[in-house]
Amino acid sequence: MSIRVMLVDDQPLTEPDASDQLVAVVAQGLRRRGRGLNQRSNGWTRVFVHIPDTGSKTQQAIYSIHIGNGQTQNRILNVASNSNHWVSLGVLEFTDGNDFQGVELSNYTPDGDASDDVAWDAVAFQPLPGQPKDFVVQLGDSYSSGEGAQPYIYGTDMGPYADQSKQTSPGRSWNACRRSQNSWIRQTVIPGRSGSIGSMADTFDTSLDYHSVACSGAVTSQIDTTGSTDKDGNLVWGVIGQHHEVPQLLSGFLDANTTLVTLTAGGNDSGFADTVQSCVELSCPSDADVRKQIDDTMGRLRLLLQHIHDKAPKAKIVLLGYPELFDVGDMTVGCSVMLSDAAIKLNGWADYMRDDQKKLAADLQSVDNVPVTFYSPMTEFYHRGVCSKAGAAINDFVAAPSTKPGGDFSCPASPNPNNWVCASMESYHPNSTGTKLYASALASALISARY
Repeated sequence: MSIRVMLVDDQPLTEPDASDQLVAVVAQGLRRRGRGLNQRSNGWTRVFVHIPDTGSKTQQAIYSIHIGNGQTQNRILNVASNSNHWVSLGVLEFTDGNDFQGVELSNYTPDGDASDDVAWDAVAFQPLPGQPKDFVVQLGDSYSSGEGAQPYIYGTDMGPYADQSKQTSPGRSWNACRRSQNSWIRQTVIPGRSGSIGSMADTFDTSLDYHSVACSGAVTSQIDTTGSTDKDGNLVWGVIGQHHEVPQLLSGFLDANTTLVTLTAGGNDSGFADTVQSCVELSCPSDADVRKQIDDTMGRLRLLLQHIHDKAPKAKIVLLGYPELFDVGDMTVGCSVMLSDAAIKLNGWADYMRDDQKKLAADLQSVDNVPVTFYSPMTEFYHRGVCSKAGAAINDFVAAPSTKPGGDFSCPASPNPNNWVCASMESYHPNSTGTKLYASALASALISARY
């Protein structure tokens, strides 16, 4: 590809035209600022930064891109996951105006206490022949990130191991967003395209701009701009679903150019993990309690979808649902640690969640003019749940830890009365077969959304 490399030197930090509330305070730090491109750019350009293999550990590196007309866009990267790699900050339309064109890196991070190094390396610019047809952003929880379908992208499965009861891990390096190379968004083929989103992104196809900030364990507030907060409303870092990454909508990748946003969301707000754990270990919660949790989630999910539309007003939003976990018709004794009565209840609650999300999406379209399409993957997962004789596309109970890098839970002593090991985050999530089925579901959803 054709690139333009920018030289850098140290400059005092000046206040940027911040694109979100978190980076509005970067004036507390210093930046590495470029002397400018070797020639002015006037057109669509992909911006790359190279992440050094030493001295760059933060999960919140703030890069500010100056496009030349006085406007600045910020991108926040987990650079710990991209050591010694070129990483795209995205495609922007540069303008040959009177302002500086280039990239700045701040040494300020929202979670900063001088524990992590921020390091600068090379920057490159790829002039494109025109505006890409597709600007795709993946948000969401574990079903979006690809939890359960290894391998995970380096840096998104980092220890020390977490304590399951506390849902936290010591150390600032912990990250269990577990973004998979086999995630369904990467396997999806957009209608009219010949290659998958993942293959096109990996080769920097000039007609696509793609980014994923989905994170295993994320609740709607962590996908939204609120993030994890304490009782006083202050942001809290190092908790499951966010770790030391910024809330997903504050990463900077949603903007006026975005054409498509995909996600799964709401399962964690509805207590999915706790409900499944109770059904395995003791007894399932009451039907009324679970349904109330699901109903209560819809208000938060509505707000999230509205905020996505606010940040990406031209984008179509596809909300994918959750499948039934079990193929109860094929269940036999010993095929799962889950008893059949509990499996039937869990499937019923998945159906209830589907109906709630379907109603919510329809209401957002008709009342609020939010272009969101809901699609349930129940058809694709029919007879492919846990215990399926045709081959399960969903993991049953998986013992923790499931990987060596350390992002999962650790169980030195199980609190379970039956003395089982504790559950991995991969339990009851789609496996690599399941992510293929989800990719098929998204392809159908895109046709339904007329994307």
